[in-house]
Amino acid sequence: MKKLTKIANKCKTDKGTEHFEAHGYTEIYNDFIPSDKVVNLLEIGIWHGDSIRMWNEYNININVFGIDIDQNVTKYIDKEKDKCTIFIGNQSDKNFLENVLNESNELDVIIDDGSHYTNDIISSFKVLYPKLKPGAIYFIEDLHASQANLKQIIDEVSKYNEDIKLFCNNKLLMVIKNENNV
Repeated sequence: MKKLTKIANKCKTDKGTEHFEAHGYTEIYNDFIPSDKVVNLLEIGIWHGDSIRMWNEYNININVFGIDIDQNVTKYIDKEKDKCTIFIGNQSDKNFLENVLNESNELDVIIDDGSHYTNDIISSFKVLYPKLKPGAIYFIEDLHASQANLKQIIDEVSKYNEDIKLFCNNKLLMVIKNENNV
């Protein structure tokens, strides 16, 4: 079991291998998200903040930016312990996302764990991906959710980058932005 998965299980996030749906995404994230360098990470969908606590324990140099549509998520975040900037808004709202980009540092990683609706996933991707720097990674979680159309998402993402990778039994999509996709 990798370091990030151990922390995820301790923090009780479903990104690990023990809680809720136990997706195991951290086994992949561990290989792509450094634990010892400055990383600017945006996570869409933060629910009770379990993954925010996980990221902060995994990498003390990480800057976490979280998006959620539910303003009640802030009551689960300990402002003194959970190093995170929270934005409340809709992940498919272009103006909202552009404001988030303006207020966050240049992003290294984006994780979409938001609504899981196809249109929201594609809307967010179309706004955020083009603004990422080369080498940044964009993950889309829970593609197996009933409201997500895997084929449609892959078709849209492929318009921006043909080098996409599916992991975890078609539940996780990873796109690495390279120089050709700027």
